[in-house]
This record gives sequence, structure tokens and C-alpha cells, in this order.
Amino acid sequence: MHITSIYKEHYLGETYRTGVAYLRARREGDGRAPRRVGTYSLARQREFIAKAARAKGVIIIAEYIEYGDREGYRPAFTSAVTFMSETGVPDLFVAREEYLARRPSDFRLFMRLLIDSQITLNPATDRKRQH
Repeated sequence: MHITSIYKEHYLGETYRTGVAYLRARREGDGRAPRRVGTYSLARQREFIAKAARAKGVIIIAEYIEYGDREGYRPAFTSAVTFMSETGVPDLFVAREEYLARRPSDFRLFMRLLIDSQITLNPATDRKRQH
């Protein structure tokens, strides 16, 4: 079976893992990040995630975009975790940890779900470094 990455810059080795990208935007048609989340546009988030996935030997096979910055329920995140659990995809990539969840209470809940689902969170950039 041959798997192709949905990103242009992807891992080209003979052995690979699969991963999913989770991105955040203000609203459909507006590729900017939500105001309280960060400053990376959708294009920049994809760039960081593609490079991080390549460095880890991972092919990104699906992308989920969350719109807005409301507390609590996140339909795209829920869809991503469901897809990953059903298909056995082990790696979830985000541009930075804040793009998973900015609020500590939400972050803890989301991390608990990822751990329980045996999914590894892979932040593409370090929060202490600026790109």
C-alpha cells in the first residue's frame, strides 16, 4: 500500500508513520489564527507542521481546522481524535501547544483524551522560540 502526504513537503523515506494535523483559524475564509491563540496563519501552521512531520518521519494524511476560540467543545478536535482512534494514527501535530488549547483547563482535558486514546501530541515549534 502506498500512502501519500496531503502536504507538499513530506517525509520521503521507505518506512514511515502517519499523522494528523490540527490547525486553528478565526473563521472560515479567514486564515488568521484566533486572536487569543497565536499569530500563525493557516499557511504558516501548515509549513511548521510539514517540517516537523518530515523530521520525525511522519506523513500527514489528514488535516482538521478548528474555527473560533470558544471554550469547551471543539468539533474539529473531536473529529480528529475519532478518526485517529478508528484508524490507529498515533501522531497529532499542532503548530504550538497553544494551538491545541490556550486555557490550562481545556489543555488538561484535551491531553487526557489524547493519552487515553494513545495519541502523541507533537508541537511543531517550541513556545520559547519565535519563528
